[in-house]
Amino acid sequence: MSDQQLQLGMDDALLALRNAWDQALEVLAEHVNKPSFESWIKTAKPVSIDGDLVRITTGSRFAKHWLESKHLQLIKEILETHLGRPLKVRVDLAEDNQDEPVILADKLPAKPNPQPKHDDEPISLPLNSHYSFDNFVVGPTNRLAHACAMAIAENPGKTYNPLFIYGGAGLGKTHLMHAVGQAVSANIPGTRVAYVSGEAFTYHYITSLREHRTAEFRRQYRSIDLWLVDDIHFLIGKERTEEEFFHTYNAIHDMGKQIVLTSDRAPKDLQLDSRLLSRFQAGMLADISPPDLETRMAILQTKAHYENMTLSDDVILYIAKLIRSNIRQLEGALITLHAYASLMKTSVTTSLAEKVLSKHFGESAPVIDAQKVLQEVSIRFHVELTDLKGKCRSKDIVVPRQVAMYLMRRLTDYSLPTIGRAIGGKDHTTVLHSCKKVEERMASDRGFASLITDLSAQIGGTQG
Repeated sequence: MSDQQLQLGMDDALLALRNAWDQALEVLAEHVNKPSFESWIKTAKPVSIDGDLVRITTGSRFAKHWLESKHLQLIKEILETHLGRPLKVRVDLAEDNQDEPVILADKLPAKPNPQPKHDDEPISLPLNSHYSFDNFVVGPTNRLAHACAMAIAENPGKTYNPLFIYGGAGLGKTHLMHAVGQAVSANIPGTRVAYVSGEAFTYHYITSLREHRTAEFRRQYRSIDLWLVDDIHFLIGKERTEEEFFHTYNAIHDMGKQIVLTSDRAPKDLQLDSRLLSRFQAGMLADISPPDLETRMAILQTKAHYENMTLSDDVILYIAKLIRSNIRQLEGALITLHAYASLMKTSVTTSLAEKVLSKHFGESAPVIDAQKVLQEVSIRFHVELTDLKGKCRSKDIVVPRQVAMYLMRRLTDYSLPTIGRAIGGKDHTTVLHSCKKVEERMASDRGFASLITDLSAQIGGTQG
């Protein structure tokens, strides 16, 4: 075999490995919690396959240890399934990662009683270079969060401190947080940026207690200029860690340093210390909701562009209608479709998308319009359709009217003004207020929350 043929064979093997890794990411995203997946799995890279040995590199000892101790066997099984042969998988620490614009990198103590660390020893998880403002698609449901993040990136510590971004999984909270970190690192050289998840903060604190290094832990965290904390809800139920977080938060904030937090729910819905919640609520709160149809299509177009994929408008429309509530699933669908088309050496068509994606993401959601929502709400609450669209302020009418607006926002692609027009000409602020009232009652009234969930399922969409 010539050197050229050997090189071609190696290139084909590496391409097959990367396609298998894309498939593995899709499976792992469903098995691993979001902060762990984003920080330690998605940032790992398959770099070579030599015979039966697969090498994966990662940018930190923390991530290397975490992958080896928790998910190496699952990764091995997935790669073996897709490559069709037994494998050995090794995780190595990348020697140098010039593409990551991160100032601080996470470290894991190799042994108990480690040697004293230098003052500039890093504590941050790596920032993901793929998450930038340039490729963040702005729509009606994330516009406020994006605007606040941009303002912070331009002038950290001066406005919106803290910024608290909340919303469901896969809607772009982590993307915005990484974008802030990278923009500040690039625009203000020397800024000490630390990105941690609630899980990583807990790990760092417990390790410092075990190794009698709490003074060093506090010194490191309190020298930060920009503190990015993902999935703060992970601290719920961890009293000692929560107490330490409270003091760390106060120290950083009192020095005028910028703090950005994310959670899957609003501060008022977190079972955390009231002192912490009052501090979160004193800053800027920005929620992110599932994107509408137009935004989902724009996200797919942007992602396809960055992945050098050519997709027809029909394919993009099909995927956008199939996946309604999770941006990460949209990206996963593109990766799955691209990998399948590459392996089968075929073009991406709507029929191919239906064949491949329906198995992973289910059938397309039924068409839901304003009339269907209004009819089901009127039946469940025993009110007339004309009353729902009218001006009556009786509680018996106001509550079902608010529920109808909430369900339209959750189950349809309508904009706020469109929902307002469907409810008799209400303005968008009325729609937002109604949705907020329903969410607040659902959080405090289990019976009401169950009613909304049942009604949402009956209409044919996702849970309420």
